[in-house]
Amino acid sequence: MKRKLSSEDRKAQVLSVARTLFARKGYAETTLDDIARRVGVSRPRIIQLFGSKQGVYEMIAETAYSSHPMDKDLAGPIQKNDDLAVFEAFAFHVLYYTQKQEERENLKILMHARLKEDRFHRIHFHKKDSLMISRLEDYVERRIREGAFVDINPQTVIYAYQAMVSNLAIYKNVMKKMDFVSIEELSRDCARIFLKGLVRSSEAET
Repeated sequence: MKRKLSSEDRKAQVLSVARTLFARKGYAETTLDDIARRVGVSRPRIIQLFGSKQGVYEMIAETAYSSHPMDKDLAGPIQKNDDLAVFEAFAFHVLYYTQKQEERENLKILMHARLKEDRFHRIHFHKKDSLMISRLEDYVERRIREGAFVDINPQTVIYAYQAMVSNLAIYKNVMKKMDFVSIEELSRDCARIFLKGLVRSSEAET
């Protein structure tokens, strides 16, 4: 006899199926009937659990990346004022976890959402990006005050680096165009390029 799933297990199942469909087809092209058919439950059951398709979508945004908070990866390097290690840890975290199917799907949904500026993007930003950006912004701001970094808007720095790493995650883990470099090497290179640039200093040349 097939075991009846608890409400929490059923919710997890619905979210998993919906995440795959939203990533593949987009929000507008995915219906509750599509989700229900894949899960093997009725449409009213999904409405009972989430209220609507929008409710399913928003729950995916709220729980995205919740299983691997970045804070613990950044804590050590931040405490040591190890600038290269801070930016490397940030890049490694994003690149490492977006190897997983669930996280690749979240990334694909986020790409769709950014073009439309819909609820997924806004919730995702509030739940994840704001905390992540605020933590790094505080660090960069402090390092500017200490004279370690040039005087530039800390938010500009973080948005620029986040955009760089996110795009590389797409090339590396979604499009599979960067098999020539490991995630460890790519993380180090990201941090070095961003912090130190490509041009040799005059001192290094002499």
